[in-house]
Amino acid sequence: MSLRLCVLGSGSTGNCLFLSGGNTNILIDQGLPLKRVERCLEVLRVDPKSVALLVTHTHSDHISGVAPFAEKYGSEVYCSAFVRSALAARTKNARVKPFLTGDFFVGDLTVAPFEVPHDVPCVGYSVYHAGKKVSIATDLGQMPAALVSALGDSELILIESNHDTALLASNRHYPPYLKRRILSGHGHLSNDACADCLVEFAKSGVRQIVLGHLSKENNYPELAFETAKRRLSRDGFYEGRDIRVDVAAPDRMSALFEVS
Repeated sequence: MSLRLCVLGSGSTGNCLFLSGGNTNILIDQGLPLKRVERCLEVLRVDPKSVALLVTHTHSDHISGVAPFAEKYGSEVYCSAFVRSALAARTKNARVKPFLTGDFFVGDLTVAPFEVPHDVPCVGYSVYHAGKKVSIATDLGQMPAALVSALGDSELILIESNHDTALLASNRHYPPYLKRRILSGHGHLSNDACADCLVEFAKSGVRQIVLGHLSKENNYPELAFETAKRRLSRDGFYEGRDIRVDVAAPDRMSALFEVS
């Protein structure tokens, strides 16, 4: 059976991603309202009681819905020790399973966490099933060359394309310290930086990209997509022929992507 991925919502207001393979269903992060996630799972015909949770880090747009979901459905929650400490104050009945280093198993899925540079301890995930690999990398200020190489054998990658640098620079609502944080090596990946990564992924044979975690104020889907498309074309890769690029929205489900 294939790996299936659906982004339930991705952006600065909340993040949650559904992934399944074999008889195993997981959510990577849960930063959305419980009822919204329940409606999405109903559309996908997935029983919430069958879902395990994986958490990347402790920022509220990724973790605010973990406790309501886990306590209602008795979900197992996989996370780093740092995240476990934060969850301890939020949850009473959740079955939290901290991981240290190395791969681990969630049902039929093999999960490989990897560290990403952010302003709190944060991980991304590669998930394997039946010889296929899907990788998730958001909330990172930079993409080290070693990580680009490590993800290059994925069939599908969801990668952050958070902001346009010109829009961020001209945003009068963002104070200077916040702009510095976002632009830093432990902040968020810009459209241009993301597009550079996409070229390297295309060179290694990746054929499906989903752009995620777009800023509500400093980006918009068409701009993120066009930046990626233009950069790929400059290096001889054509969107839709050599590599497909989709953009995840903050307020609605994405298509259901299938890797088989």
